[in-house]
Amino acid sequence: MTSVVITNAERAARAELAWRDAEGRLRAAAFVPLVIDGAVAAALPFSESAVVASLADVGTATLAFTDSRMAWKGWSPLVVEVAVEVTADRTGEWTWTGALDQEVRKHPPARLLVDTAIQRREHWWYVPRWVVLLRPRGAAAAVARRQGPHDGLLVTAAGDAPSVRPVAVDRWDATEVEITPLAEATAWPPAGTTAALLFGHDFAIPDQERSSAVRLRGVLDGRVLSVEEREGSLDLPLPGLLRSLRRHRDLERACRRALAAYDASPSAAAT
Repeated sequence: MTSVVITNAERAARAELAWRDAEGRLRAAAFVPLVIDGAVAAALPFSESAVVASLADVGTATLAFTDSRMAWKGWSPLVVEVAVEVTADRTGEWTWTGALDQEVRKHPPARLLVDTAIQRREHWWYVPRWVVLLRPRGAAAAVARRQGPHDGLLVTAAGDAPSVRPVAVDRWDATEVEITPLAEATAWPPAGTTAALLFGHDFAIPDQERSSAVRLRGVLDGRVLSVEEREGSLDLPLPGLLRSLRRHRDLERACRRALAAYDASPSAAAT
């Protein structure tokens, strides 16, 4: 089954990862899946250092492929438990693994920043990455494909790695959110209240320049999530040249700040 997971990583434009952080909070994020050293990988810019910090010591997570948009033929929806390994690549060695070619092929915003040597020199702050290797533990399981960005992923605690279920969502802006599994045979959490995270994400097609994510945390009772905490929005940022330039500037500033903090940390001195 590992070959199926790798095939998906090669052909998908997006994958999702769900985990529990050191405090036990359910977390989820979408990323551009790559293949590095025979493993599924995320090469996250240093602007994502806060996300990486919550992943650093988890050990185990759940990898999901549920979004078929812009995926190549041969993609299939699945979930699999994975072992997580996080490495700081300050010098950009990941660009020599073949992963750079994968990223610029799949992700047009990266193509504008690091496709050529000149671009990589100009945007040097985007070259260092947190490399997150995700190695399958056990067999992958088939799941339903999300029908569009308004479908979501229901994440609940289940052993070492969270359980991830693709679901239809009636209203993301509601306080009591009704959820319906996208596959009738989907196993559901046992009766009673359960802590849960409802995760959704979207991106502009075909340029992928704009993206969004929403996370609703609360208590699941049957098929209703009572929302206690809301983060983000599913609405895509508005298009426009000035807004695009502002997003670029904000990304550069965030990467520079995170790199400066990393360079000043004891972990950087030890490498």
